Amino acid sequence: MKSLSDKFLNAIFWVVIDKLGGSLSNFLITIVLARLLLPEDFGLLAMVMVVVGITAGLVDSGFSLALIREKHISELDKSTTFLFNVVAALFLYGALYATAPMVARFFEQPLLTDVLRVLGITLIVDSLTLIQRALLTQQIDFKTQTKVRIPALILGGLAGITMAFYGFGVWSLVGQQLLRGGLTTVLLWKMFPLPVWNRFSRASFNHFFSFGFKILISGLVGKFYEEIYKLVIGKFFAAAVLGFFTQANNFLMIVVNPLSSTILRVTYPVLAKLQDDDRQLKEGYRKLITMTSFGLLPVLAGMGVLAKPAVSFIFGEKWLPSVPFLQMLCAAALTNHLQYINANAILVKGRSDYTLTLEIVDKVFITLAIVIGLQIGIYGLVGSVVVSSYFNLFIYVYYANKVIDYSLREQFRDFSASLWISLVMGIFVYGLMQLLDWPDLPLLLLCSLAGAVIYFGIHFLIRTREAALVLEFLLPKVRQFFNKKAVAPAEGKQP
Repeated sequence: MKSLSDKFLNAIFWVVIDKLGGSLSNFLITIVLARLLLPEDFGLLAMVMVVVGITAGLVDSGFSLALIREKHISELDKSTTFLFNVVAALFLYGALYATAPMVARFFEQPLLTDVLRVLGITLIVDSLTLIQRALLTQQIDFKTQTKVRIPALILGGLAGITMAFYGFGVWSLVGQQLLRGGLTTVLLWKMFPLPVWNRFSRASFNHFFSFGFKILISGLVGKFYEEIYKLVIGKFFAAAVLGFFTQANNFLMIVVNPLSSTILRVTYPVLAKLQDDDRQLKEGYRKLITMTSFGLLPVLAGMGVLAKPAVSFIFGEKWLPSVPFLQMLCAAALTNHLQYINANAILVKGRSDYTLTLEIVDKVFITLAIVIGLQIGIYGLVGSVVVSSYFNLFIYVYYANKVIDYSLREQFRDFSASLWISLVMGIFVYGLMQLLDWPDLPLLLLCSLAGAVIYFGIHFLIRTREAALVLEFLLPKVRQFFNKKAVAPAEGKQP
């Protein structure tokens, strides 16, 4: 059996390739679309995605996570899950189609009726591949998912850009989403074909639903509150304001998502296999927090400091109102990876009841924060994101500590070096920006390079645990990967 570090690093390597390639493609596509479209177009799509995103959680109903956690999955289990997903998607699309006019009236945007009815088709399309994605993740096969995701993303993006160039407005973003989903489904069925199932087992359904139901409720609550800021902004402020907020959030996710989503995709299936070994499980989470903080915290600090020249150069001056939103979201995102990791620990230990409880508790606090923040205005509302994120962290750590005995003090000790070095780096870069009156691009390049030198230089100079882990695990794995790539063609030429 491979060690925890080998399992994690093998899996994470392919997911990072996937996420870096996908994020780079998405980043370039977003730049072009942002320059061709108006903030209002992004705001309208965000309104629709609030409803579609929440409904998508009902289609899955927590069955994917339940499947991933299973050590042995029978054909009957697969068939039952597949049929449930497809039937649920058809039913929910019908409900979405019927209620679309009410959604349009809520946001006071008549166009949303047609947009929601068209974009809702993605529910049905995505339901056809939920079982494939769960099985590939359960088998820790991220290479196949990479080969599917990136071509679908690029072709969907090119379609959206073409439509935007010819003046289709918000429909360009809808077309991008539809084509991406359709191509993903076609490629997954081609590369990972499955038999056509027609058997449904009540026993199998009950088994997965008993675990998935709590995840479903938790996921719906979580998804609703993930989107609630867009919901509130779309209702009480202009579509352009929602567009600025959405673009700031999208920019943050494009940069940060390769690492944060890697945590979610890789740690659950890998560490679930070690759920009965508490000592090794805790050590795995310690390394996980140390290394993700090492990679993520300096990126967030740098992005917050360089937000204005970055937004101005990449998206254009018409998007400068999104800068304060981006800076506040960076401050909130400092805790996200810690929440993800602690949530994973709870799920790995099978305590879905804890997941539901902590979701309810922290969402009550978010509701209070939104009500208070809304009285101040748009910046007070977005500022409540920052406040609630830190409160949520304490809740997640409290429950995770119950199952893996990993306290907040221990966790802080494991990421504190990266935190304070990131702060030092951020202060230096901010001072450098004040001294230089340069155009955006050279300023960004110089400040980014200086920040990287300071951050990594301090880590290796004082020989932190993070630096030791990089030298011990990551660099050998990278060398091994490229050595295999170099040897494979040579071996292929031998007679």
